[in-house]
Amino acid sequence: MKIKKLFLLAMMLLVAGAVSACGGDEPTPTPKPDTPAPKPDEPAKPDEPVPEIVTYRLPDREIRGVWVATVGRMDWPKANVEAMQKDEFIKYLDAFEKYNVNAVIMQIRPCADAFYNSPLEPWSEYLCGSQGRDPGYDVLQWMIEQVHARGMEFHAWMNPYRISNSASAFAQNGATSHPAKQHPEWTMKYDNLLMYRPACPEVKQLLVDVVDDLITKYDVDGIHFDDYFYPYPKSGVEIDDAEDYRTYGSAYKTVGDFRRAQVDDVIQRIHSLLVSKKPGCIFSISPFGIWRNKASDAVNGSDSNGLQNYDDLYADVRKWCQEGWIDLVVPQLYNSTSNIAMNFTKMCKWWNDNSFQATLAIGHALYRFGVEAEGAPYQDLNQLNEQFRISRGNANTRGSFLFNATCFKENKINILSRVAQVYADKALIPVMGPQTEPAPGSVGEITVSGRTLVWPAGAQGMRFAVYRVKPSSTDGVYEAKLVDVTSKNTYTALLDGSYAVAVLNRDNVQGELTKPVKIQ
Repeated sequence: MKIKKLFLLAMMLLVAGAVSACGGDEPTPTPKPDTPAPKPDEPAKPDEPVPEIVTYRLPDREIRGVWVATVGRMDWPKANVEAMQKDEFIKYLDAFEKYNVNAVIMQIRPCADAFYNSPLEPWSEYLCGSQGRDPGYDVLQWMIEQVHARGMEFHAWMNPYRISNSASAFAQNGATSHPAKQHPEWTMKYDNLLMYRPACPEVKQLLVDVVDDLITKYDVDGIHFDDYFYPYPKSGVEIDDAEDYRTYGSAYKTVGDFRRAQVDDVIQRIHSLLVSKKPGCIFSISPFGIWRNKASDAVNGSDSNGLQNYDDLYADVRKWCQEGWIDLVVPQLYNSTSNIAMNFTKMCKWWNDNSFQATLAIGHALYRFGVEAEGAPYQDLNQLNEQFRISRGNANTRGSFLFNATCFKENKINILSRVAQVYADKALIPVMGPQTEPAPGSVGEITVSGRTLVWPAGAQGMRFAVYRVKPSSTDGVYEAKLVDVTSKNTYTALLDGSYAVAVLNRDNVQGELTKPVKIQ
């Protein structure tokens, strides 16, 4: 009986032990012999030390401009009130910043008038509704400050010859102080367009004086002319310059040669002014997309069939690039990749081969997307991606301009979704024109306060490029992604990671980057 009880007691103890060992439905896995068991409270692996010598792989540079047109209040300003004008402009800048634009091409002289207090020309009618009326604030200075505060460049867009798109309206409403009212002999009409006579010596001097006054008083990064030189031809309308040709044209075989020489003279004189007085100020031209067709110039012309700068607008842009008179050329390639007369792909290649000393950027017709009358290619969002793929595939292309700012408000067919793709990351503007500034020094010691990097303040006008960096597979090489361009001496990081900073001078030359600094 005792044996039987002892046997039962032993069996009960064995069952209890087995249940205790199980602790649940699944058995505890047995570690494999080659897998060490985890150690309790094992400390985290420390960060890899920063190599003594660090090399950075930097992103490509490109200028990314947006034209902001003021003629006819196309883009800005829509209102006559200062507060509303400022609010509207800030909203544009916020959008540009969001989509990684780095240059604002601002039309500040649309009709031989001014968006600033000029001693030579009246306030623009587009500010207050009537030409010559003071808006009550320094419009240009305020805009420059706002643009520079976002790390962007401000290029002053000026139309050299246009006075008014309506000669009859100007006769009634133009300011009495306007030079064209004071000196009607300086002007000519083409249909109902009123413009300055390009051959008039006083007009040439006025244009140089206007640019001189502007660059003396304002911290602009560039002077920009578009495609309006001699007027776009209209059937049955002749240019009224026969008297000028008789007076000034004896040295020229044809009236075409004479007209081109007048525009050449102004371009060269403005170039010389900038070089002598503000050499860091970029001079750019945005011409119509065709210089000459092969039918007109079998050797140098493009495979195209359309209006020509050389023969119709009397603007020898190719020569200006060859002579080094302009720093940046931005041809308006507004036709699609399937267009026959002015094919985007062919014209990109032609300008790539004919930009010579000028930096090349491509002008894109953002305004055409989503407009049914512009044809099928501009109803397809992929057209923009394809244009950027083609333009960036040409070795000499260094950026792009988008026409126009209103597209950033209207966003037809969601075109901004593709702008976000082609401008996915921020980019520094390339070095263009003569390098006149002292070489940028080092940033100095960086300290960290919470998530904010702080470094010594720079000199007036100095900017800083901030990169988020991470080690690549190559020892000592870091991949760098631009996250900010700022005039401040601080940067607050939104993401954990390592950061490095470099000084940028006014020529967009970058100094040596600091060693990576950790934020976590």
